[in-house]
Amino acid sequence: MKKLKLKKRYMILSLIASLTIVYMGLRYYIKPEWFDSEFTYHKVYQYKVSKIKPQKKIIKDINIEIIHDQKEQKPTEGQWQESTRTDIKGYNDSPILHVTFTDKTKADIPLETGQIGPAFSQMNVDSKLYQKLSYRFPKLQLLGEKHRDILSTLLMLYQGDTLFQIPEANTVIQFQVKNPKNGKLQTYYQYGGDTDFDYFRPVFFLQTKSSSSKEKQEFFDAYNPSTQKNYWDRSYYSSYDNLSVSQKYRFFKLFYSDQLSNLPLGVSPTGNTFKTTITDTYILPDKNRNSEGVRVASKSKTYTDKTEYTSEILNK
Repeated sequence: MKKLKLKKRYMILSLIASLTIVYMGLRYYIKPEWFDSEFTYHKVYQYKVSKIKPQKKIIKDINIEIIHDQKEQKPTEGQWQESTRTDIKGYNDSPILHVTFTDKTKADIPLETGQIGPAFSQMNVDSKLYQKLSYRFPKLQLLGEKHRDILSTLLMLYQGDTLFQIPEANTVIQFQVKNPKNGKLQTYYQYGGDTDFDYFRPVFFLQTKSSSSKEKQEFFDAYNPSTQKNYWDRSYYSSYDNLSVSQKYRFFKLFYSDQLSNLPLGVSPTGNTFKTTITDTYILPDKNRNSEGVRVASKSKTYTDKTEYTSEILNK
């Protein structure tokens, strides 16, 4: 009788242990969304956290584009080219540095400061850099402290100058998620990735269940590492939330590729050749209200003479 009771007890304990193992497997490894009313879970592949190794590149060609909003009247003189642009909508009318590097790569960087790119670092693009670059243009009328900005500084770039990353985060998370529609793995980079990571528990990518199926798929369909906008901004979309690891600190942009302009940039005046293109772009009224782009008129001029450039651009 005692053996029967003992055997029955072992069976109950074994059943409890089996159910616990099944629960743990489903809850944390196989189907965690069954136990979570808030998030949809996507399996993460090739997850790793690395120390950031700051990149740097040398400038070959410079084109600074000045964006004028609809309140500014476009000049009538000159030859203006009209087009519909999709690459300037997210820049909030900031001037843009279009730069080609000596390694033939390119970057489009709005002339503003930020903790995460594309932007410049206020730690470097400051009054000291402005003063240093101003010696290149002897006839420059120096601006007062209150009127100095990033544009007035970076208008004095040379070919051969170096742009280098100034990371405000120490680490980067790299991971892959499978697109539910086509089954392809897509690689993402998240900066500021200090995490409490348990190697015995898989990592998942989370999307809020309150978002529609269309909104959730839009996140995956936005993936395009070759576009000017090289990131998904979680602060504007409800369908993207986080990774399932506990993160101490994170930024809001999730990048598609590891580009120089992903992190705030500084300038090292290593160049000795002056050649700069200035593009004026005026935003035009869009009668069709085209949500896919912005109707603009643009005109460019390339300068190689510093006296002419100082008179027409720097002292304007």
